Amino acid sequence: MKKIILLVISIIACVTINAKPKTLWLVSDAAAANYTDSALCVGWGMPFQQHIHPRISFINLSEEGMSAKVFEATGLIEQMKKLRRGSYVFLQFGTNDLKEKKRKTYSSPDALSRRISKIIATAHQHRINIILLTPLAQPYYKEGKLIDRLGSYPDEIRHIAIYFHLPLLDLEQLTSEWLSRMTEEEAAKYYITPQLPQEEYKLTAEGAEIVAQMANDAIKNGKSKKLKKVLHK
Repeated sequence: MKKIILLVISIIACVTINAKPKTLWLVSDAAAANYTDSALCVGWGMPFQQHIHPRISFINLSEEGMSAKVFEATGLIEQMKKLRRGSYVFLQFGTNDLKEKKRKTYSSPDALSRRISKIIATAHQHRINIILLTPLAQPYYKEGKLIDRLGSYPDEIRHIAIYFHLPLLDLEQLTSEWLSRMTEEEAAKYYITPQLPQEEYKLTAEGAEIVAQMANDAIKNGKSKKLKKVLHK
């Protein structure tokens, strides 16, 4: 996680010299992360970059193990303050926040709400736009039916978005509907099943393209005119 902070500091230093363009941060877990050493895993943040307007600097801070608690603990809130006013921060928490056995990432639903609320308050103070995303549904099936393994966490994020009047990209709903139309064998084309229970699901190249397109379409079809400005015309 230290490499993320160093990356952010170096990028902020560079854009400060060059009149600081507006920036879009994507903060998510392994399903959105950048991968350079694996032909199998492709985070959805990688193809999503092609939808971003060229005048906006895109920084993918997604990483395996990312959660609201990790975001807070690693000082990314302080680094966020240095972004140019009008920049965007996409927050997709939930996958690791719900894992009680992973103390470094875990937040109860109430703690998750408090942590996200703190991020939102800081962002508003510095005129930074927060966009909330629900986590991706997981391809877990029982007797041929998709089973919800995210519990109340997506709803918690939906409630926060309503309370603060924030744009919401409901990727949990979109990916749930998508996965419900296929079998577990068919889903294996898009998701890589973790070898250990505490690991996160990752996406294949085909899965990443589909989820990135879902995010793009959710922005284009949404009500936020300000958010639509992050995309290509």
